[in-house]
Amino acid sequence: MYEKDTYGNEVTRLARPLPVEYLLVDVPASTPLTPQFTFFTDDNITPFPVENRHVDGQVQEFNALCTYMQQFNADQFLEATSDFHLLLFIATMDMYPMKDHMLPLLEAIRNKNKEKALEWAQSEHWATVEQLISATSTASRPPQTTSFGSSSRTLPSAIAEASGGIGVGTEPIANPPPDQALWTCSHCTFLNAADLAVCEMCNLPREDVEEYDEEMMRELF
Repeated sequence: MYEKDTYGNEVTRLARPLPVEYLLVDVPASTPLTPQFTFFTDDNITPFPVENRHVDGQVQEFNALCTYMQQFNADQFLEATSDFHLLLFIATMDMYPMKDHMLPLLEAIRNKNKEKALEWAQSEHWATVEQLISATSTASRPPQTTSFGSSSRTLPSAIAEASGGIGVGTEPIANPPPDQALWTCSHCTFLNAADLAVCEMCNLPREDVEEYDEEMMRELF
């Protein structure tokens, strides 16, 4: 360390023991008089659960996403997605991680661009999530979901992308009826094609396979 001697000359000295004044650092800190929030806040809206807060009863799961999105109208997509914990969840969720598709949405949130956010809401990727939300809500209660994108289109390719392709054991059922609708997996709520006996998402068997086989046997014989 350096110090000045009695003659005013700067001389070096071993820093043993270290002077206490070298450990004191001034850290300027201040807070704004009027806080400016980056994300959307509303006392009437229940925020999305915080990650890693299981002890406090905050569990991030797909049902929580469904409940959270139902609080907003169709034109409030920017407000709905302006939640840090929601963005982290949809970027890393197991069912359909969207990390690689979220850059336009993040730009819209940073710039508070409502038009860009609604444009992203009409993308194929978010439409897949909306279909999963609709299937989950339908399985648990009457549908009350809010569609931010186009609700009239079907996205078989997006659903296949969400499942990561056809899984092992998804053999089609022999001679499926042509007018049979999609069926929802009772385990993961994924929408599957009518000719599949096993869920594409979780590879668990369809619950009504035996009933379906008996019906087909009666029709054949």
